Amino acid sequence: DFVKGKMHLPMYRTLYLDKMLEEHEGVYSERDSRFREVVKGFKTVTDADFEEPGTLSRIMRKYQKNGYKWLRTLEAWKFGGILADDMGLGKTLQVISVLLSAKLEGKEGTSLIVVPASVAFNWGEELARFAPELAVSLIVGTQEERQAAIDRWQEADVLVTSYDLLKRDIVYYEGKNFLYEVIDEAQYIKN
Repeated sequence: DFVKGKMHLPMYRTLYLDKMLEEHEGVYSERDSRFREVVKGFKTVTDADFEEPGTLSRIMRKYQKNGYKWLRTLEAWKFGGILADDMGLGKTLQVISVLLSAKLEGKEGTSLIVVPASVAFNWGEELARFAPELAVSLIVGTQEERQAAIDRWQEADVLVTSYDLLKRDIVYYEGKNFLYEVIDEAQYIKN
């Protein structure tokens, strides 16, 4: 199909295909404007027009701003993605900046952050410290308390829960759509 003419691929294959085409230029050199637009968007992430929130811009390091722009670029192209910086480089701050930007830009919806139980309260503290504008609900406590908090999910900008509590409470999340779904320490998903 590729050699014969037009071909439709999932959007997430664009960068992979572009890399293949660079390495085998003689195979096929025409790329439609949408294809070129996607590739250009990802190759120029650091120059993207996504401005981090002013309150955070002063404290974010350059690589954190680049991580923020990477996440916003993924969002703009409707991709999910991974932010895989080394430990201690501020991935939490980068994610908080995306969540705060959504609020400041008037995007509606609640985001869900799933974390190891040991850092659930840390996320709450970091959200309060760096983005006090966000209404945060920690989904902790007894089953009844958690269910009540989940029932009021639309009153919050962000819900924070643990992997274990998410499994226990999964029935209460059914039918809910979230603006963002953030998985902290994603290796827990494999486990």
